[in-house]
Amino acid sequence: MNNFEVVIGIENHVELKTKSKMFSPAPVSYGLEPNTQISDEDLGYPGFLPTVNKEGVRLAILACNGLNLKIDSLLRFDRKNYFYPDLVKGFQITQQFHPIGSDGYIEVKLDNGTVKKIEIERLHIEEDTAKQNHKEELTFIDYNRSGVGLVEIVSKPVIRSAEEAVGYVNNLREILLFLGVSDVKMNEGSLRCDVNISIRPYGYNGFGPKVEVKNLNSLNNVKKSIEFEIKRQTEIVLSGNEVQQETRRFDETKQETVLMRTKSDAIDYKYFREPNIVPIKLSEEWIQDVINNSPELPVVKKERYSSEYKFEEEEISYILASLELTNFFEQAVSLGAEPRKVLNYLTGDVKQLLNKENISIDKSNLKPEDIVEIISLLDQGVISTKHVKTLLPIAFESDKKILDIIEENNLKLISDPKVIEEFLEPIVKQNIDLIKEQYEQRPERVEKTLMGQLMKTTGGNVNPDVANKIILEKIKENI
Repeated sequence: MNNFEVVIGIENHVELKTKSKMFSPAPVSYGLEPNTQISDEDLGYPGFLPTVNKEGVRLAILACNGLNLKIDSLLRFDRKNYFYPDLVKGFQITQQFHPIGSDGYIEVKLDNGTVKKIEIERLHIEEDTAKQNHKEELTFIDYNRSGVGLVEIVSKPVIRSAEEAVGYVNNLREILLFLGVSDVKMNEGSLRCDVNISIRPYGYNGFGPKVEVKNLNSLNNVKKSIEFEIKRQTEIVLSGNEVQQETRRFDETKQETVLMRTKSDAIDYKYFREPNIVPIKLSEEWIQDVINNSPELPVVKKERYSSEYKFEEEEISYILASLELTNFFEQAVSLGAEPRKVLNYLTGDVKQLLNKENISIDKSNLKPEDIVEIISLLDQGVISTKHVKTLLPIAFESDKKILDIIEENNLKLISDPKVIEEFLEPIVKQNIDLIKEQYEQRPERVEKTLMGQLMKTTGGNVNPDVANKIILEKIKENI
């Protein structure tokens, strides 16, 4: 593009999925009444000292392992000092000098089929700030979020396009979600994305003035903000002007980035070692135990679904697009159901129901054992695929047992030969001439005619395998 190379680095703040905050016993919550989930430690009252959340450290180690980072077994914290309304203590506990993870990478598959390794500079633990709510001329502060455990993940400036950036954030989100590190809901702020964008002439090894776009809350906005910035910065340079170092935000209404503030020099936060938390030596045994008990990574699942189950890439992508759907699938298979049959329902009838209600599968009443039982009853010839069309929506909305739904709605196939013969007897009599005159020349037509009338008489509730055998016997008796 106009002989300019794009240089992009991404910073992600990820809220850890812990029950309590990183350095205090206050509970972690979302959407509760403002300023009700706070402890004295969060407010920085004198005499109340921080304690390190062990679960938060465990999750950080899982994240480091999933992102191929080197893990520092000596846990050390620093203070980042600044005064702002969302930081009531006047400082933030972080890991400026000794991040728990460093020098990792994520692999991203691009549209052209190539795979790019995007390097990660560091991952460090810190605490979140309060949330600001702006209403007219007033700003309201909710300290419920203050002190919630975060990991900040910083990529190296090696991303060269919006496509690479979206792939990076998407893969990062997927890894952290499947590891249970975070729920990574961008719309709720548990995964926040800041993108640093600059351009430079091809062949130039230095960096141009970077523009930081803050708090992007969707992959679509990541893509659009980068594309807009590339165009904006290119036009500035081509007009003979210089790009200013700025902090901007993405305006969804205007579909463009807008200025928040200009930057001249980096802020001096006067970092120093956190005096109230002594360095903690993590045993190599404990670190290895955390890694050994790590949930299966998405990339491993993809390989397993492809090699063991012979699923297509599109099918795998659909299942792995939702952690809830993946867990549902895994549980159903673990209960003995054939993977392909489970997949067929999840990508067929179940998908239609989920789309209709616009919910995730965990919000329905359908359980993995329900799908397993339905598949088993189909294999046994107790019910038909036609019955499933009626059965699934009921199971989706109610908590009734599958067998109870079948009984209440008369969804069983008729498999008793004697009962089938009783239904078939008048049908054979009505078609006796057809059997005698046409069976030798057109056997399939005769068989289909008898089966069709039998299905119509029974409302489609006859077992076709059993019925077909009886039909052939009756035909032989009458030709």
